[in-house]
Parts: sequence; C-alpha cells; structure tokens
Amino acid sequence: MKKCLSKSVVLMMIIMLFSSLYFSYHNTASAETNDSTIRIYYEREDQNYDKWGLWLWGDVATPSDQVGGWPTGATPFSNEQIGEHGAYVDIELNENPGVINFIVVNRETGEKDGDSKAFTKLNEYDSVYITEGDDYVYTSPDLTVIVENSNAHFPKWSENSTIYEVNVRQYTEEGTFRAFEKHLPRLKKLGVEVLWFMPIHPISQEGRIGTLGSYYAIQDYKAINPEFGTMEDFKRLVDRAHDMGFKIMLDWVANHTGRDHVWTENKEWYTLDDSGNITHPPGTNWLDVADLNYDNTDMRAAMIDAMKYWVEEADIDGYRADYAVGVPVDFWETARKELDKIKPVYMLAEDNVEYDFLKNAFNFNYGWELSHTMRDIAAGNKSAKNVKFYVNKMKRLYPTGSYAMHWTTNHDENSWEGTTQELFGEAEKTMAALTFTLPGIPLIYSGQEAGLDKRLAFFDKDEISWEDLSMQDFYKDLVRLKKKNQALWNGSAGGETNFFETSNERILAFERVKGKSKVIVVMNFSPEPVSGNVEGKTLEGKYHLYPSNKLLKMNSQQQFDLEPWGYKIIVK
Repeated sequence: MKKCLSKSVVLMMIIMLFSSLYFSYHNTASAETNDSTIRIYYEREDQNYDKWGLWLWGDVATPSDQVGGWPTGATPFSNEQIGEHGAYVDIELNENPGVINFIVVNRETGEKDGDSKAFTKLNEYDSVYITEGDDYVYTSPDLTVIVENSNAHFPKWSENSTIYEVNVRQYTEEGTFRAFEKHLPRLKKLGVEVLWFMPIHPISQEGRIGTLGSYYAIQDYKAINPEFGTMEDFKRLVDRAHDMGFKIMLDWVANHTGRDHVWTENKEWYTLDDSGNITHPPGTNWLDVADLNYDNTDMRAAMIDAMKYWVEEADIDGYRADYAVGVPVDFWETARKELDKIKPVYMLAEDNVEYDFLKNAFNFNYGWELSHTMRDIAAGNKSAKNVKFYVNKMKRLYPTGSYAMHWTTNHDENSWEGTTQELFGEAEKTMAALTFTLPGIPLIYSGQEAGLDKRLAFFDKDEISWEDLSMQDFYKDLVRLKKKNQALWNGSAGGETNFFETSNERILAFERVKGKSKVIVVMNFSPEPVSGNVEGKTLEGKYHLYPSNKLLKMNSQQQFDLEPWGYKIIVK
C-alpha cells in the first residue's frame, strides 16, 4: 500500500529494515549482557574489524546520528573485542524496545556491507549474529533451525498458478468492471490464473489525495466503488472469470479505513490521540486514513463479517492483505478459520516480517528481498551470491509449504519506484525469467504484457495503453514454462533448488528438480558478454532449450557463452 511518495518511503523502510531472520532457537545469550542491551556479533572472512561499525537507529539509547555524521558516527567494532563468532558490540536499548535498526558500514569510506537490517524480538534474545555479505539477522550462530509445516490449506489450483494484478481504474478508458471483462479472453491466452484486484470499495472524500484518491482509503467495506460499476457488475465479472477458469482475490485493507468510513461513528473502534481524536497509523504519515484498534472485539467481529461478505455474496477465492503486519496475527488466524468454513480460500500477506503469519493464516507473502536484490544486481551492486543467500534463507525460514510472491513490478513499484525499464534496464527480461524459475509464485502487473513504459498515477486517471502487445508472448512463454514443468510449481508441489558451481562469479546457475521434471537456469548477471563453465554431476544428459525446443546435450562441466544479461532455460 502506498498513498503518496512520502508514504512510499515509510513502507520501503518496512520492507528494507524488517528483512530479519527469526528462528525457533533457544536463547543462548551471554550472561555478560543485561536486559537493557543486545550484543551484535559480526563475522568477516578477513577478520579485520577496526574500520567497521554499526550505524544505529530505532529503539537504541544513542542513535548514531547523535554521535556524529555518516559514517563516523557508527558504533565501532574492534580487533580487540572478538569472540567465537566474530567481533561484537553491546548496544544499549531504550525502555520497552520494539526494534533496533542498523547498517554495517566502513567508518572511513562509507562502504556498506549489505542493506539496512532490523531486529524486533528484543524481548526474546539478547544476542544476534550477522556475517559479511549476508543481509539477514540470525538468532543462532550455527543457523540450525527446525522448519515447521504450514497448516494453511493450499488449493490444488494454486500449485502451478501465476498471479495477475488488476488495476481497474487504469486498465481501460472507462475504468469499469464491464470494460475490464472484455480483456478476459486475452488474459486466458496469456495463461495467468489468479486475478488479484486492487481495492474495489468506495474511496473516502475526507482527506482525499488527488482527484480520485487512494484505493486504500476505504469508505465502506461492503460496497463497490461506483466508478467501477455496481455489485451486479462485479458478480457478473466473477462468474464469467470462474467459468473461464480464473480465480479471484480481493485486496483487503484491515489496518485502517478512510477518515469518513461508516465505522468512524464508533470512535472506540479506532486508535485515539491524546486529545481523544481518531488518528492515523502510528509511525506513518498516512494522513488520509484512520488507524483501527484491534483491542476492540466488536471491531474485529465487524471486520471478519465484512471479509465473509465477499466470499458469501460474490464467491471470491481469497484475499491479498494490505500492510498485514499492521494487524495482529491472531486476528488473521481467526479470519482464515471463518473464511475456510465458507470455502477454502487463498491468502497473500503483504509482509516479509512476521513469518508466523504463514503457519496458519496465509499461504504466501511478499518476496521484497528478491525484488531489491534484483534491482541491485541490475545496478551492478550485487551478484549471483546474493540470490543464493535469499533462496537459502527461504529454506531456513518459511514454514514448509508456504512461499513468497516474486515480481519485477506491481502497483507500488510502478507508481513510486519507477518503470521496469528504469529499475532494470537491459536486465528486465532476465529478472522476469528469474521470478518465474526460483521457488515462489510469480506476479504480472497490469500492462506489463503491453510493455508498460510509464509510472501510472496513483490518485488520478492514467490509462494503460494496449497498442503494443509485443511482451505478451514473452510472458505467455514464462507462464507456460511454469505450468508445464512441475519442478517450477509453487511450494511443496514444486522442486528443490540446487545451485551449481561456476567459473565466473557473474554467472548464476541452478536446477529445480521434482521427480522426472528438471529445469536448469543459467544467467549472466552483467552488461558484458561472459563465458564460463558450470559444474555439477547432475548436469549430464540430454535436454531441450526453452522455448526454442532445440536439443542440448550437456556434460558435468559445461561451458556457456552468454550475451549481456543473457540466459538459458534448459528443460528435461
């Protein structure tokens, strides 16, 4: 969810800063620390720590910007203070701390070792561990963890699905359900199965931004935005989509409502400021919305009733939960149980912080880490090893069966961060192929198949042009690749990911294997031609290049010559 550019910064901070890794691991904190401190270990291969430090903010007693400017204000590591797991510093925390944020930085040059990091479970652990080149925060020095199974129901139809995000407002000149309905035959040929509709509810007038307002400032959970049509129009669209084999997910905004939502007559249903007035979500500048109070049981019941309404009345198949971390996990679990009583639903959490969401309430979440990693690779700031870090993290962290959604763009990325051409340049197709071949479910956003080359306005009319469908076949091939090869299916229905050794660090090579299904991917992560060997015993055999179907015989040490940002998809 984003409502204006400044608000996008808030959500990006959530995305970037909360890429922490939490494990069910017994607290082995040192007795030398106390309740008001946390010890952060940092391990480097060269074991030279004197130039490195932590730029700190969040619930720390002394944020780095109070110590000095960037980067000298960072709390220093030292070669004189080294433990079994690297150098360490003890950071004093505020009373009742919620989160500590930090960046590992060279205090002389300003060079960063990875992205911003955060840790929130300060009441459970007083030591955490970070390593050079790894963007994740660990609670265990040996990274051992028992991965639990997801208890959520996974519909059979979701096993090999691709998601398509529908922006009704910008999709056609009319911006209505009936106008969008005319595109269903084309989308059927594209091969996508799950249609995720951005919020379809009336938008609040109070505090409205722009002429049409934010989709996420909702006035009534049980009504249709009149700009899109009527309830009967929506039901007709759902029925026709179902007849054609599509599934329908609605975007659900449970953290907040618009400021003139019908519920605002019940002030106790909302968070109040010191003057007793309804206020916006804390820690944000989302001034066009009102923060809901999940301590109120009546509000919770009304929210679940509203969610059940669309399943019962319109026969939708699931929800994408906007800003899911802004709502308690026990609410989502209760909501899922109630919805599943009506029909088994499919649930997406806009979150990559609370992996407990994936145990019972949600099937999948947001793969923000991969999105940022791909951008950094395109910019030359990261490499193949960072993709490996991400996939290994998924194996260690996600409840078995659950997975992430991956994309090169969506409504937030397009409107606030840039077009795919701006974000990826010549690497765009390579990164799109990566989202379809790594573990997880891929997403296509409205207009990508038409080469969407502009940032769509978020609060005003800004129609997508469908004149050039030159990218339709590209995405059609990727959707078909995933659907036809079980190795690439979603969650437990798909195959394991094994990385191959390469002679060139700019080459990423991996295989996905499930039974007799095998897909091998080899990619050049650079703007220059590269040649290199890929090594692995399981490479040997006869394959076909995709989508050309050209025969390829490979040995255990296979040379590849790749064009700039070139890639090979090899199928058995």
